Amino acid sequence: MDENQFEIYKQQLEAEGLDANTKASRDWFFDKMDEISNVDVDRNKIRSQLPVAGNYFIGRMYMFFYKPKNRLELRYYDRFPLVIMLDRYKEGFLGLNLHYLPIDLRQRLYYNLLPRATNDNFDRTTRLKIDYEYLLGKSFLRAHKPCVKRYLYSSIIGRVANVPANEWEVAVHLPTAHWKKATESKVHRESRIKARKFT
Repeated sequence: MDENQFEIYKQQLEAEGLDANTKASRDWFFDKMDEISNVDVDRNKIRSQLPVAGNYFIGRMYMFFYKPKNRLELRYYDRFPLVIMLDRYKEGFLGLNLHYLPIDLRQRLYYNLLPRATNDNFDRTTRLKIDYEYLLGKSFLRAHKPCVKRYLYSSIIGRVANVPANEWEVAVHLPTAHWKKATESKVHRESRIKARKFT
């Protein structure tokens, strides 16, 4: 994949006269999901198209290759998470891996989080004002539950890519998840059940 997938969809949005991160762009992406889901993604190429994360910030989005330390105990896991950081620790961080959700729930969660953006510039100053405590008890964000994962720095393979704010929307829709030990349909089916059980 030599083309920059982020630029492809951003340019298509612009050609349609649609602003990013709006109801119109949400509907446009949803209508194109059959096409997008069949894109032959090259995760290494996608990661290389994004800037290296020099620092980590709560409320920003990251992509990276991951090999969990406890992978033998896990029922399944994502080797290439798409994570919004919620908290940082000495040995790692807590984040929302949006890949755990089927596209309808993923869209709902992402667009419901956008009002928490620090500004509408979607540039290097933009982040989401969220943490784990904020997510609790909000029914309109109940899909977050299956996405909350803890990641260890020592289990990250290679560099971490920072997804710039103006690329968030495309990243949410690209089929970059890499599931191990289960199919995507199984993961998403169980995530729907977990989201419904949210209290």
